[in-house]
Amino acid sequence: MSGSLSVVLVASLTTSAGADDDHEQVQKQKHDQHVFRDHDWCEPRIFFKRHHLSPRNFFVPRTRFIDGPGGSMTVSVTREHEVLAFLETEFSKRHEVTRTFGTTEVVKELRKLGLPHLEERHMVFTGHEYTQEISDGMYGNMWYRVLGYRVGWSAWSVLRTCRHVKIDSGIANVPARVEGWRYWETKHPMFKGRIISKK
Repeated sequence: MSGSLSVVLVASLTTSAGADDDHEQVQKQKHDQHVFRDHDWCEPRIFFKRHHLSPRNFFVPRTRFIDGPGGSMTVSVTREHEVLAFLETEFSKRHEVTRTFGTTEVVKELRKLGLPHLEERHMVFTGHEYTQEISDGMYGNMWYRVLGYRVGWSAWSVLRTCRHVKIDSGIANVPARVEGWRYWETKHPMFKGRIISKK
């Protein structure tokens, strides 16, 4: 009797454990399918990232002046000039994605990433007269510039499998809506770090 009872108990326990295992397996499959549908299939799209950001001066040609020693200097912008944004692209295309981006699209995306005052092109008009007193014995240097940024950026593609693939990257040199004179003093007249006159 005890032998028959133990066989029945073992059989019922085995059947119960097997049913529990089957139930768990079905639940796991349902969960996996749910996760796969919700998380592993994505709507394909492209997005941008902004990396390093540093100030950049876009100096206007023929507005560089040196005067002194001492005294004062008055300068003005006498010609119109257009400053254009430009890209230094790395073209790091991978896999089947072969898209590259132009200046217009990159500047537009950088505006969305928190730099709303960027411009693809900035026009400098004539005028902008400025007078500056120069320290005794020093030379005054003046140069008109449009302020802007040098921005590292990258473009990414989201695939249907939710993988992120970098499709393009580079540096954008972009003017902002700010312009004005830069003034500094030197002991000698200098240009690009070199003395151009001893007097």
